[in-house]
Amino acid sequence: MGDRKLDFTNCVLSKLSPEEQDWLNLKTAAVNESTRRFPIFFSQASRFIASEIPEWNANQIQELNNIYPGFGKTNWTKQDLARTILVCALDTNKDAQVLRGFFEIAEMKELVALYKSLFLLDNAADFTSQVKEGVRTNMVNVFDAICLGNPFAAAYLEDPAWNQLVLKAIFMERPLYKIQNIDQRRNKELANMLQDYIQERWAAKRTVSPEVWRLVDQYLREDVKQLILEKELETFEKSALETVLSSNETVNEEFWNNIGKMNELNLN
Repeated sequence: MGDRKLDFTNCVLSKLSPEEQDWLNLKTAAVNESTRRFPIFFSQASRFIASEIPEWNANQIQELNNIYPGFGKTNWTKQDLARTILVCALDTNKDAQVLRGFFEIAEMKELVALYKSLFLLDNAADFTSQVKEGVRTNMVNVFDAICLGNPFAAAYLEDPAWNQLVLKAIFMERPLYKIQNIDQRRNKELANMLQDYIQERWAAKRTVSPEVWRLVDQYLREDVKQLILEKELETFEKSALETVLSSNETVNEEFWNNIGKMNELNLN
């Protein structure tokens, strides 16, 4: 195992019961010897590992965020953790096709764990095309596994694929503040596409998520600026738009995260 895989495994094993650990240790040892039964063991996790979401203290979350940036932004079930450990037991440099093949037959909860696990692989970049394909899914849980709290997309997707992921997240009304490294991956092309989208929405008398302005900040066009100045703003939009109009060169991550959290509460 690479260090990242080993560190992750060591951090999460304690969240499994002794019986669950025994089962998982046996199966990972078997996968190490032969990948042939990996799909069977991966599917069997739902029978031998509880589906509950374990609790973490602040130190544990910090440690896991250091290994897997964004870990604390989403919930991982014990089955997700166990299945990720099984994926980490594969030698994906040699047996990448075993993992790719399983994507074709996996059910929804299995796909969630598969996409969450990819970042930990030594050859994670080799699975970029798999993630691009996954972004097309209409299964919200699977899309969230790719998009939210997962460092893979920001680390390995080029701008066109990254921009498509963000656009789909907006159309699916997913919380943008949970996308890992969203500020670091802002780019002018995405900002322009979003400003065209904003113009279309406003022309149709429809609303725009205040989170969208996070990605327009620093790239605001004059035509859209004029629309903002002419528009009667909802109270919830004002702080986001005032920040964009101020042209502050510093991206205030905490401010935008709070906007995202408030928006998520409104949607729910």
